[in-house]
Amino acid sequence: MNHPALIALAAVAATALGLACSPASVGDSGTSADKACADSAYARCSRLSACSATAVTLRYGDVGTCEATMKSFCLAVLAAPSGGSTPAGLESCVSAIPNWNCDDFVLSQNPPPECQQATGSLAAGAGCAFAQQCQSGFCAIVPGAACGTCSTPPQPGDSCAQLTSCGVTLSCLSFDSTCTLPGQPMGPCAPTQSCTIGNECVGANYTTGASGTCLPAVESSGAACSSTTNECDFYAGLTCNTQMKQCAAAQLVGAGLACNFVTSANETMYCSGGGKCLSVTLGAPGTCAGGTNIGGACDLVAGPECIAPSRCFVGTAGGTTGTCQVPDGTMCP
Repeated sequence: MNHPALIALAAVAATALGLACSPASVGDSGTSADKACADSAYARCSRLSACSATAVTLRYGDVGTCEATMKSFCLAVLAAPSGGSTPAGLESCVSAIPNWNCDDFVLSQNPPPECQQATGSLAAGAGCAFAQQCQSGFCAIVPGAACGTCSTPPQPGDSCAQLTSCGVTLSCLSFDSTCTLPGQPMGPCAPTQSCTIGNECVGANYTTGASGTCLPAVESSGAACSSTTNECDFYAGLTCNTQMKQCAAAQLVGAGLACNFVTSANETMYCSGGGKCLSVTLGAPGTCAGGTNIGGACDLVAGPECIAPSRCFVGTAGGTTGTCQVPDGTMCP
């Protein structure tokens, strides 16, 4: 079974960099964009590593890649015209990140006031590259495109079939291409939907579309587990060995290796470094396509995917193949 939390990690990682605006009580500290972005990337990647080392490996491969990608994105946001992000605002958020609740931080929920989504001066319909340029705080971008348009942020249940992101707190389910919040404890969860940290979706079925329930996750290696009663806590680095019916260390594998449920290992294997598990049908056994750094090749359908928050640009010629890039806000009319 493919873990629900894996489905929209690109969206989570891309929106995790909230790039807060400068509060009214904080003036221009004189901090350079380079230092502010370096500080922000370090704070965010360090916090993610402290909260879940598994999440770092899954999304970026390592902390160094996390910091480099986050910093590049941050600098591009600060350089974009009409944006509301400032170096002073970033530094204010940096100070608040260590106290951001881990369970919320991993899934970009409930940010502290200093880290709220920045907004810019561009009105609805204006060209944008980043959400921080828009009055609405949302830039609707079609997969493969460099630019989008400022628009109203999606709501839970809205389609994300033609969006690169559902916004700051929502994720896009690959199961039905809808925007959703994490499932709440003891609440329903659709196939591929994440539950709040410390809970796992039990009973959801990819084939039938049946929903499951977010139940408390098993937190200890060697403890009893079952796909139908009690799943292991993935973000604590655990997965269920179906032969032993015990929680074991989750295995994150690289490009070209088997992923999703691997019968020979009796466990689900996960793609590391922002990689995508390519399979004929959702949740079926497949092969990791790997993740690509800025400047590398990507494919919107066949993979590899870009390590977020960089995006796959296919250019005006269309198609699905392109290059992983950080947008240039000055190029969006």
